[in-house]
Amino acid sequence: MPVKLLDESSKRFLIERYSHTEFAELDYALVRDFCDSAAHLPQICYSNGDLKNVQRAWTVKAILGTLPPGSKLLEIGGGVPLAAGMLAELGYDVTIVDPYEGAGNGPTEYEAYLKQFPHVKFARSYFNDELPGYADASFDGIYSISVLEHIPLADLDSIYRGIQKFLRKDGHSVHCLDIVVDGDRADAHKDILKKVFNLQKQLISGQYLQADSDRICDEMLGKLTGDLETFYLSAEGHNLWRGSVPYENFPFRKVISAQTCVSYLKG
Repeated sequence: MPVKLLDESSKRFLIERYSHTEFAELDYALVRDFCDSAAHLPQICYSNGDLKNVQRAWTVKAILGTLPPGSKLLEIGGGVPLAAGMLAELGYDVTIVDPYEGAGNGPTEYEAYLKQFPHVKFARSYFNDELPGYADASFDGIYSISVLEHIPLADLDSIYRGIQKFLRKDGHSVHCLDIVVDGDRADAHKDILKKVFNLQKQLISGQYLQADSDRICDEMLGKLTGDLETFYLSAEGHNLWRGSVPYENFPFRKVISAQTCVSYLKG
C-alpha cells in the first residue's frame, strides 16, 4: 500500500517552520536538532538510536530552507525512501538513483518501494556523470543521506562530476555523512569528510585548496569533541547496524553525523 506521511496541516506547518532556516556549509548534528525533529518530524525521526533519524529530518529541513516546493531533486543512494517520500508529499519532484543491491547494509526492496512511494521516481543505477536519460543542469538540488562515506575515496571525484553535470546553477548540494571520530577507521572517515568538503567548496569557488578545507574540518572536529550538544550514534544504534557480525569484529566507535549544504556557483 502507498505510504502517506503527512496531512495537509502538517505540510503547511513544516513549510512555514523551516522554509527560511539557514544552513552552514559544514556542521554536525546536535541533540537540540534531534529533539526538534522528534517533536515535529516523528514520521521519519524514530527512537531506535540510528543516526539516520537525525539525518533524514535534517535533510528535509535543509531542502525546505534552501529550495521551494516544486523544485526538482535527486537523491543519491536513497535506500528506504522516507525522506524522499516526505519531500514528494511536500510538493518536490524527487528522483532516487540507487542500484538497490544491498551494499553498505542498504536495502534491496526495490519493487516494494515502487508501490509504497508512487510519487517518487526511481532510477535503478549508480550515480555518476554518465547517468542516462537526464539532461545537464536538470536538478535544483542533489542530496544524499549516509551514502558518501561508503564511496571509495578515489571514486568521490566521479560522484562530484555527476553533481556538477546535473545540478543547475545556484542549485544546492546537500549531504549527511556518518563519520567515525574515535575508534576503528576514524582516520579513514576523517579523510572522506575532508575530501567531500573540499569537493563541496569547489562547487562554490572552482579550485579550492585541500589544505584550507582540511583546516575547516579539523576545526569542526575539534569543536564537537567538547560540545555537550554533539549527537553521537548510540550503543543501541551500533547494535542495530552490527547485525550478525560478532562484536569483536565490529567494536563500538564514536560516530557523528557531518552535514554540508552549499550552493553551486556554476561557471
